[in-house]
Amino acid sequence: MLTRRFTAIAAAAVLAAAACTPAPSAAPTGAPSAGPGATTAASQAAAHPEALITGVEAGAEIGFWTFFLSPTFDDYITRTIARFNEAYPDVTVNWEDHQATFQEDLDNAFGAQNAPDVINLSVSEGWVSDYASRNLLLPLDAVVPDSVKSLYFDGLWSQQLVDGVNFQFPWYQGINVHLINTQIYRGNPVVDADGNTTYEGGAGLTIEEYPTTIDGIPDLCAKIKEATGTLCAVRLTVNDLLAQMVYEGNVNVLSDDGSAFTFDSPEAVEWLNMYVRMVDERTVDRNVLVTQDDRVGLDLFTSGQAAFYATGPNLIREVRANNPGLYGYLAVVPSPLGKSGVAGKGLMSISVKADTPYPNASIALAQFFTNPTSMLEFAQIVAVYPSTPSSYDDPFFSAAPVAIEDSAKPIARDTIATYADIVPTIPNKAEVNEIVLQAIQQALFNDVDPQQALSDAVAAANALLP
Repeated sequence: MLTRRFTAIAAAAVLAAAACTPAPSAAPTGAPSAGPGATTAASQAAAHPEALITGVEAGAEIGFWTFFLSPTFDDYITRTIARFNEAYPDVTVNWEDHQATFQEDLDNAFGAQNAPDVINLSVSEGWVSDYASRNLLLPLDAVVPDSVKSLYFDGLWSQQLVDGVNFQFPWYQGINVHLINTQIYRGNPVVDADGNTTYEGGAGLTIEEYPTTIDGIPDLCAKIKEATGTLCAVRLTVNDLLAQMVYEGNVNVLSDDGSAFTFDSPEAVEWLNMYVRMVDERTVDRNVLVTQDDRVGLDLFTSGQAAFYATGPNLIREVRANNPGLYGYLAVVPSPLGKSGVAGKGLMSISVKADTPYPNASIALAQFFTNPTSMLEFAQIVAVYPSTPSSYDDPFFSAAPVAIEDSAKPIARDTIATYADIVPTIPNKAEVNEIVLQAIQQALFNDVDPQQALSDAVAAANALLP
């Protein structure tokens, strides 16, 4: 864990004025506006073009946690906080970066009532809806001005709603891709005396043969296993399994009126059977398949022991840093599309703790890190993509890609504009997900019939409904 403390140095007169102001209110009651304790910060904010949130509490000290960004992006985070302090003087930001134990650390912090005010949460892993459904995050729709909401892609602002309410500022996005190790997938190139290239030692597959739909993955893994003995690094989204059913299998997981779970339908069974088949045929790494940590699969791929891995172009940096020899053998293809026909949902977001004593300062920090300027700067140093349409107007995005990690740049804006959350609000989400996980593992590893496993899970989940 990395911890940093940042604060702007205000003039003596400003500090004196702040010291005389009453304490700020505990939570906003409408769109953020200047209150008794916000005079100094609000007046400073009015003079700065990036200060879009008013009523920022003078003297606020807020905690900010990020996920797996240090030490690689220390300079970017510290520079952005320094810019934030120019826009919102007299606010102290205590930054910490948490990594493999992020969720455990955050759960413990909430339990101890010392959770950070501003939190980097994964949308793709379902963390936003998980914490929001436990009433731990601040609802944003009523407290963020429409002029600020309009800065983001509509589909990203409204992603992962809970009871129709948004709890996150969309942060950096990824283009869903599969990284391919061509040494395994195709083979090592051999050039004969006439300059003709053939490939040896791999599965002999071409990039053009890569599946465009998710139901082609089992056959692909079978071919790779037969030709090379290599297992596929396929991973279930174990923190958000119903969402994966929806996107990949087009499964209706909840009745229209929300009165009953329905994830034991023929579509759901077909979806689960796809994974059961791969386990039965021993074509997938069982540890990667159900790990909580997506870095397990990435590490397997990076070490050269998997033919492909589903991730984002931004994580190609991990391959380049940890196995430079593999970098030259990488190929990138779009992720196979699920039966829903929707390419996916967002990647990362920033949320605010529900009971923060400094709601306006916390909203301001979350919005600042996700604004068009901050997003463009981040995209210029790593292959991530802004959640703000105006960022794509910069010539950076129209320039021809050079590095393989930039290969998705020309299609990024149009792709991300289509991202949408098509998963309904799941009542008792954490408990239901655990029920589903146990059922899926029974079908995968203990020879339980997939239909029976899912029907039993539906019965258990329905018992949690009012």
